This record gives sequence, structure tokens and C-alpha cells, in this order.
Amino acid sequence: MKNVGHAILLLTFFSFFIFHFSFMQAQVSPLDYGLREATSGMGRYYALYNAHVDALYRGMEVNYTGIDTLEIELPPNWKSIPLGRETDFQGLVLYVTNHAKHGSLFSLAQSAKPLELDKTVVDGRRFDSVPELAEGWHLLVLNDQTPWTERRGYGYKQYRADIIVVEDGWGVNAPIAPWNTDSTRLKASYYAIDTAAKSFRNLTMHRTKDCSFRTNCLSVSGQYNVWIENVHVTTPKSKMIADAVFSVSNSARINFFDVTVDGTYSGYGSTRDYGYAFSMNNVWFAHFQRVEAHGNWGVFGSNNMSNTELFDCDLDRFDIHCYGRDAWLLRCTLRQRQTQFSSMYGTVTFDTCHFIDCIPLRIRSSYNAYTPFDIEMRGCTFELTPRYHSLVNVMLLDTADNPRPELKEKCWPNLTVINMTVVVPWTVGRMNLFDPTGTLKELRREFGYVSEVGVYGLKMVRPNGKDKVEVPLHLSSRKFKTANELKYNIE
Repeated sequence: MKNVGHAILLLTFFSFFIFHFSFMQAQVSPLDYGLREATSGMGRYYALYNAHVDALYRGMEVNYTGIDTLEIELPPNWKSIPLGRETDFQGLVLYVTNHAKHGSLFSLAQSAKPLELDKTVVDGRRFDSVPELAEGWHLLVLNDQTPWTERRGYGYKQYRADIIVVEDGWGVNAPIAPWNTDSTRLKASYYAIDTAAKSFRNLTMHRTKDCSFRTNCLSVSGQYNVWIENVHVTTPKSKMIADAVFSVSNSARINFFDVTVDGTYSGYGSTRDYGYAFSMNNVWFAHFQRVEAHGNWGVFGSNNMSNTELFDCDLDRFDIHCYGRDAWLLRCTLRQRQTQFSSMYGTVTFDTCHFIDCIPLRIRSSYNAYTPFDIEMRGCTFELTPRYHSLVNVMLLDTADNPRPELKEKCWPNLTVINMTVVVPWTVGRMNLFDPTGTLKELRREFGYVSEVGVYGLKMVRPNGKDKVEVPLHLSSRKFKTANELKYNIE
């Protein structure tokens, strides 16, 4: 019995040693790739790059234990650092200098494969007859080769796209709008995916003042179930534009938690400056929680977005420029600009949101795509200003119909407002639900879809929050016509 006990003890110890050894071997450290010995910023970049490339090749993760603060410089022809499933920087503070070229420092990406697919099967979401999609999990990418619309004044055509999550041949989600139409020319591709979570967390990245090229933080494409958590990116004032701190495309279930973006490369000139904290294109289910982002231009630039959620965020702009469905903003603060949509479907819901010197919702005219959707505002606070005292600004371009049949009708949204607090300064003497901006000729046409506008519970107070006030509430700042009978109710 004594020998048996020794044998069991030895076996237990040996098993623990093997487990511990295997766990340690499953990770590599940049310290093992020359980081400790590096004497230059470029040398430190190569240590990080080589650690991640080797870890990805060997199926391991990178361990940042013992690495607190790094200054790196990107060399000529540098490449994005590829990431594995789990990337925890453990509080690393990274100072990045870039005099080489534009790009994303980190990437989580895979390449799509082309797919022959008949557009008649898309809307039914049944793909079990397609061999590539019949078994397992996939992301199906749909690209319409017929322009969705042409953006006036910007010189480019806008193309729609959809992303469908497919499990064993069945679509988990539906496309934003039907694909089985005469004008649609479908080009399809797909990614094979697994459903395990991928993470990118615990990093502070400072883009240094003397950078001459953009260094985006993270690029994600062809991914499912990604979590970006506790990441802070700062940018000094710069004349550079076209920023995309986080870029996400052709992906589903993307989660941003506790992310802060202080400044963007969005220029400080007078014309066409732009740049975003979040550049999103063709994403189904993007969730942003406790995200704070502010920049010179506006921190969102997104298209082809379905089922988007923003909870407890503080932003200066949120938009789906063109082609989207369903957005839910909960306990968000929006400042100085607007939420902005065109070619939107489904419902845009604002729940307990706070609008400060901001247009709660603007329908962009340059796409000439006025699609049917609903707006719901529940328990929100709207601070009026002399320039922003209307809930919905419908920008009008001209009376020409969009040549695409799906977009021929110019639709206005239905609007429901429930229990809103309106802060009215002495400088504002009225409030509008709608504010159409356009010519008299444009306003003479009949607008489609809109049939119900209701306000149920409205409290107006002075900025001190105590003194009650009443200023006129108008349906619209200008008269407009509707194709349907309009039910307008104020309680």
C-alpha cells in the first residue's frame, strides 16, 4: 500500500508538471524575440511582430507579462501584426511613431472565398443546397454589383452589401432588404468560421505628435464573435485625415466594451476633412458599450450595418451613411453633431438618451435614398439650441427619383416620442418634430410611408431643471405633403 501511495503521488505530481509545462508552452513572450535587447523603436516593433507571427504559426498566444511601456517606430514597408484568438496586452502602454506608410498596427483577418450563388435563394435564408455552406458555420458575403445609389457631390457610386451568418445551411439572420429583384446583380463570397470568442484587450495606444502617417489600431475582417475591451487610443491635433482607428468589415457579432478614443486624424481645414474612430462596413450585430469617442469630424463612418447597439456611450456622432437596418441607442449622450442615416430600414430606437447641441436624427440627402423606417424616442432629454431645436432633420436634394426601383419612392419615417424632457434656453422660442430643408418644389411632392406621428408625454424646463416653460411645438418647420393619411397625436 505504501508503494501504491507513492506511485499515485508521483503520478499526480507528474500530471501536474505536464499540465503546467503544456500551459507555459502555449504562450510566447516578445521578451524571447529580442525585445529586452532592442535599442531602437524599430527593433521593438520587430520583436512584437515576430512574436505574434511565430505564435500564430505555432497555435500559441502572446504573453505580455512584465512589459509595461514601449516606444516603437514603424520601419519602411512595415506590416500589420497578425493576431491569434486571445490577445491580452495586460495594461501595455504603447507609443507609436510612424514615418513610413498608412496602415493598421494590428489585424485579425482572413480572406474570403468566391461562391456561385443564385440571388433567388438569399431572401429565404436556405442554403443547404449549396455544398460550401451546407455544413458548419460560415459568413456569407453578398455584394450587389449594381450601384445602390450615386452620392451627389462626392463623385462616387454607393454599392450595398449584406452579411449572413449561416449555420449548417440555414441563415441565422436576414438581409437588410430583398436581393431577389430585377436590378440586383449578386456577387457572393464566404468565410469558414468557428464560434469561439476572439479577444483584443487591455491596451493604451498613443499615436505620437510627430507622426507623418496614420497608424490605425486594429483592423478586423471575416470574423465572428470578437471582443475589443479596455482599449484607449489617443491622437494629437493633426492635419492628417481619413482615419479609421478601428476598422471592421464583413464580420458579425463584434463587441466593443470600455473603449475610449481621444481625437482622430480628421483634419482641421475648411473642406472635406474626415476621419473616424470606428469605420464599419458590412457588419451584422455590432455592440458598443461604455464607449467614449470624440474627434474633429465625427467618430462613426459606417455603411451596410444591421442590428447595431450602443449602450452607455458618449459620442459626437453616430451614423449609418447608407443601407442599414435596426439601431438601438440606450443611455447614450450625443454632442454637437447628429445621428445620421440614409437608406435605413427597420427601427431606430433612442432609449433614455441625452442630446446636447445635437440633431437627434438627420436623414442625409446626398444619397437620394429615402427608405421606410420608424423612429422611437423613449425617456430622452433634448437640450434645444438656436441652431438645433428639431428632432428630425430631413435634408432634401431635388425632386428627381432614384433610378433604382427600390429607392424610387421618397419616404419619411414614422415618429413616436414618449416621456421626453426638453431643456429650453431663453434664446429658443419653438420646437419642431420635423425640419425639412430643401426647395419649395421639393416640398410640393408627396412623401411616402410616414403615416403616424405621436408625442406622449413632453416636459419643458429651463436649463436649471426646475422652472417649467412652454414654447410652441410644431409638427414641422415647413409644410409638407404625405401620400398616406397622417395621424398626428399629442398628449
